[in-house]
Amino acid sequence: MSKSFSSRQKAENGKQEVIDQLHEDFEAWETSRQARYHAGEKSWAKLSRHHDDGERIYREFTDSDGNSLKPFHKKLKSLERTAQISGIENAHPVYRYPSAYLDALIHVDDAEMWALEEGRTDDDIIAEQPSTRRKVLEWLAKPENEHVLRAMGDGGTDIWAHSKPGGGKTSFANVIAGIRMPEINNETLLWMLTLDELECLPLAPFMTVAVPKGVDYEVHAKPRNPTLPTTEISLTDVFRDTVEYRNPRDLMTKVVPGGLYAVLPDPQFRGCEKLTQATYTPAHEAEEPAEVTPLRDVNFAFMETRAKDDEFLHPTTIVHDEFSDLVPLNPEADENDQNRKVKGYPVSQGKGRKKNLSTVTLSHSVARVDEGVREKTRWFVTMPKTSPPAASLSGIGNVPINMSYVNRFADRTGRAVIWRNRHYAPVEWPNPFRNYEFRGEISVRYPRREEALDAL
Repeated sequence: MSKSFSSRQKAENGKQEVIDQLHEDFEAWETSRQARYHAGEKSWAKLSRHHDDGERIYREFTDSDGNSLKPFHKKLKSLERTAQISGIENAHPVYRYPSAYLDALIHVDDAEMWALEEGRTDDDIIAEQPSTRRKVLEWLAKPENEHVLRAMGDGGTDIWAHSKPGGGKTSFANVIAGIRMPEINNETLLWMLTLDELECLPLAPFMTVAVPKGVDYEVHAKPRNPTLPTTEISLTDVFRDTVEYRNPRDLMTKVVPGGLYAVLPDPQFRGCEKLTQATYTPAHEAEEPAEVTPLRDVNFAFMETRAKDDEFLHPTTIVHDEFSDLVPLNPEADENDQNRKVKGYPVSQGKGRKKNLSTVTLSHSVARVDEGVREKTRWFVTMPKTSPPAASLSGIGNVPINMSYVNRFADRTGRAVIWRNRHYAPVEWPNPFRNYEFRGEISVRYPRREEALDAL
């Protein structure tokens, strides 16, 4: 009896150790404008004196020597300084060829472009921006950076990172989509989650989890340390807070400028059929396994609502992981209208881009994705030890790099080549996983959906 009690006590102690570690690693950042708004403190307009998450988040990411991520406007000034000292021909490719990277990262609309071209940085449209964005815009307005400003396009952008498993795609997305986009553009981030592994954990202290209203779910922490048990936790043991949504359009009425959101898929697919004009079948309505719609298909509906509805037009980035599973080559006209959904994706992508929607997509392969989707994407990121797409691959356009060039960066993690058409540039980023101790996975499950699947 005492041994049984001792075992139970040890297990409980282990679970508490896991939860305590999570609380220490993922202490929520609760003083930003976005955090206070979702806490229900005041209306959005009355919180304008508070800093945005993007003005703070980059400071939380450090390297092994304790050096924090530099604000982007300082990185830009460093590029400019090098060009002034050594000449533009010896400047970093990011500065020499701004359409290869800076145009993908810095989002400027027509009204801002007009003010910047005339040097009117004291206009309200520039002066009232969050500080980290305002300083980037002021840098663009300097005469010596005119070639960068000329390269800027309006609307959203598309960045597609590809590599073998473990090649750096996830860390790239965390830093570029989760840190730099909110910092530079006050961008709103929607990270579309899979249930088995939440890849956006480095951002969790700044993130709101969007949870489908009325759906039962369980969250588990699975430490790699074999002496610690798998532990049931709540989402707010890791993430800052939660918000419920009834359907994709409803969530667009609840997000705010500069907010970071991790979106759990709705297993009931409410509102998805109307948005996409395609079939969605929840597990409890299916008569056989093939009829059950994959959870990832909610991504199509979110793309559609952002492209067609005008609930939220602030610059927004959507992250799609496992992209080749979402929009595969040769999609079938199956029970879930996969072909209709995949062929409709580049249409919603193009419409959304005109409404300040950007996408950051991650996949192992570019060749295994639908040709129409490849044609619509403008920037590609090739990770070290990864072959660039073949120039003969349909829908890809010109490929200006080869394997020899990519392998120059294979000796270090956090480096890759971003390219489009004729231009390319090496980019690097810090490891976002160094700022917390927890090693393992955080996963979510829907018990009722699993029961329905088991019954088929």
